[in-house]
Amino acid sequence: MTILDRYIIGETLRPFFVALAAFVTLLTGHMLFRVVEVIVEHGVPLPSVLRFVALQVPGAAVMALPMATLMGGCLAVNRLASDQEVTAMRAGGASLTRAMLPIWLLGVVATLATFAINEGLVPYTRTEAERLVREMVLRRQALAFEPGQFTDTGEGIHFYVGDRDDAGQLRDVLIFQRQGADSPLLITAERAIFQGDHLYPVNARTYYVDREQGATMVASGSVDIDLRQVARAAASAPGSYGISEMSLSELVDKRAQVRGEVPGAGRSYTVEIHSRLALVASCLVFAILAGPITLRFARGQSLVGVMATLIIAFGYFLVMLWLRTIGEAGTAPPVVAAWAQNVVLAGIGIFGLWRMR
Repeated sequence: MTILDRYIIGETLRPFFVALAAFVTLLTGHMLFRVVEVIVEHGVPLPSVLRFVALQVPGAAVMALPMATLMGGCLAVNRLASDQEVTAMRAGGASLTRAMLPIWLLGVVATLATFAINEGLVPYTRTEAERLVREMVLRRQALAFEPGQFTDTGEGIHFYVGDRDDAGQLRDVLIFQRQGADSPLLITAERAIFQGDHLYPVNARTYYVDREQGATMVASGSVDIDLRQVARAAASAPGSYGISEMSLSELVDKRAQVRGEVPGAGRSYTVEIHSRLALVASCLVFAILAGPITLRFARGQSLVGVMATLIIAFGYFLVMLWLRTIGEAGTAPPVVAAWAQNVVLAGIGIFGLWRMR
């Protein structure tokens, strides 16, 4: 590594780490802001809140690394250009492409880091965050049963509450419980009361639900639901993970299983696989793009180049969401839907360097 490489990397790493910390803080803070009302109103314990925030950091880092790579490259190139150091490098015999290699190297390292975090940490932290939220909900009565909403315990038990009065009693309660191969149970009660960690539906009626015969009442009387046992079971049971909680290997295996059952199926898994890889590769794409876009506007110590690349990055994520939607709908092939924006931006960056050579 030459002195020039070390110098450019040093100029890039400082804004890179500052931008990474800033974007992770903003994204994590956004998640906290979405639940702050619930936290304040219902008194969720501070350790649980801090754990929930910590579990959001890996996912925020995956989104922040491409933006940090972009900002690090932009600010470094902008400073070098505004101080005429890029001109001095080229006068000394270093081509513009050679000068950009350290920034591209940072893009490669950021790509590998994003892949490692996305595969090694994000599926685990998302699963743990889901379990933590479910455990908090089931342990906090005020959170567990919101009027007009269904509550899934994760153990085959679903609650529905029509209303809740000032005394904390639940009105128009429906409890639906699956029983494996047996007929599911439906428990109804006009009201239910809390006593400690137990929920007692008053004058409850229990029905067997059969597809052919409908609901058949089998018992009436008292029902005791221990919320602590439900919370522990929900927190420890693996449950059924969604696509976002799966690793790439799990996605590939699941897609193969679905295709084995229904030929041609599994489009959503294919889109998810390619979208993840495209997001990882966006670090390198932004590293390629940062130089030519910033140099196009970096005159007189202007930050127009930085603003231009930020706008491009914002548009990148909007287009990514739009293409993913049409990819899942079948309007575009999954590979095109996931990789189109990467190919276009990388092409713009390479063409820009070629024009400035």
